[in-house]
Amino acid sequence: MVSYFRSILPSRLFLLVLLFLAIQLPLYLMLTAGTMQEFYFMLIGERLADGFTMYKQLYDDTAPLSAMVYWLIDLVSGRSVLAYRIVAISLLLLQALALNSILNRYQVYANKSYIPALLYLLMGSVTYELSMLTPLLIGHTFVILSLPYLITVSREGIENNRLFVGGFILGLAAMCYLPLSLYMLVGIFAVVLFASNTFRSILLMLCGFLFPYAVLLTFYFYTNTLDEFLALHLFRPWQFNVAFALPPADLAKLMLLPLLVLVFSVLSSLSLPQRLVFQVKFQQVMWVWLLVALLLCISSEEISANIFVLLLPAIAYFSEYLFTGNMKRWMINLAFSLLLVATLLVRYRDVLGLNPILQLADTQLITDTDIPETIRNERVLVLGPDTRYYLHNKPATPYLNWQLAQRHFGRLNEYDAVYQIYQNFRNERPTYIIADDTLMQELQYKLPTVFDGYKSAGLPNTYTLKQ
Repeated sequence: MVSYFRSILPSRLFLLVLLFLAIQLPLYLMLTAGTMQEFYFMLIGERLADGFTMYKQLYDDTAPLSAMVYWLIDLVSGRSVLAYRIVAISLLLLQALALNSILNRYQVYANKSYIPALLYLLMGSVTYELSMLTPLLIGHTFVILSLPYLITVSREGIENNRLFVGGFILGLAAMCYLPLSLYMLVGIFAVVLFASNTFRSILLMLCGFLFPYAVLLTFYFYTNTLDEFLALHLFRPWQFNVAFALPPADLAKLMLLPLLVLVFSVLSSLSLPQRLVFQVKFQQVMWVWLLVALLLCISSEEISANIFVLLLPAIAYFSEYLFTGNMKRWMINLAFSLLLVATLLVRYRDVLGLNPILQLADTQLITDTDIPETIRNERVLVLGPDTRYYLHNKPATPYLNWQLAQRHFGRLNEYDAVYQIYQNFRNERPTYIIADDTLMQELQYKLPTVFDGYKSAGLPNTYTLKQ
């Protein structure tokens, strides 16, 4: 089957897209529940669509371009899990086809094919977490789109102004997910490896990278949001408090298949015959790309399955050598067929009831038992990490992210923190507050003008605004 994609005829592209949709869509039709991570992004988009300003009236570290995407989706479809997933798989498909087009256009391999895109999409379908609309997935699209501007200059040694465009696109990627700025190391390595005027080329790329941030900083300066933007976006993601969204054993099981493909593909590339100089140097760039991706994976603030989308370009690039090697054709087709079956089994483990066998638990999926007994269709503030209370309610006040809310609620002994809480409640007062009784008593003692207006609603840790 994989031999069919060794050609770049339009029929191969059509079948590739059809195969990808056949793998992706049935799960979304059978498994309609979203995840708490997706729901959190919906809350961000919803609040922005209600007219509130990011960072000033919504305390969150989501990057500005990603927040804009969530805002646009909410304007079109509201809280729609299906809309988020359609956009996500569209971006995943765009990434695969763009990378494959770049590899073919610049003759990175001896022959042109759709095998890199095939492996990109197949490994990107191992689990639904890889095709969730996260800021990382949005920004990763820009990282891939920047690649032709870097290697064009590297290959030709002329038109170095294209490096400004490449840096600009990497700047957009960082404005979706700030740690992606580390891919500037890939660009710098390519410049050092290929460019005739290294210093000038690096400056051009750096200026391009900083340009979108200069525009954004100017905007936030004139809207009096610069301090919040610096604190919540530029500095917040670099506090490396690594945590696992899934148990490490479960995460290892989910990512075992892509990692095995990557290892065998890399080993296959090491036994290659002599190639063109550009092809050898491009592979060196991809080695740096892989190292940067691994660094981002292990240093992410929260390590989950979706962070491994960063490895897909390396898997796609090196897998060409695995599936076009010296093995017999029937062996290659058999290996790919086994890989396809394994991907389907892992992806559809919930539907097929394989979780007990694989000893995996999809704790991120929202189920009916996750919804707490509480009010519905009201404006609510949750003074705690449990965002499930927002499932049937709208968030009120900027304190959506409880960890960031600790800047105020964790410093109730400081006058400035108490004053900021007072200001936020004066501008917007929730109908209900979900809070620990001890915290609520402290707030009523220190801010009676605000919190004495609430009484117990008859539900655990729930307070309602007095009429």
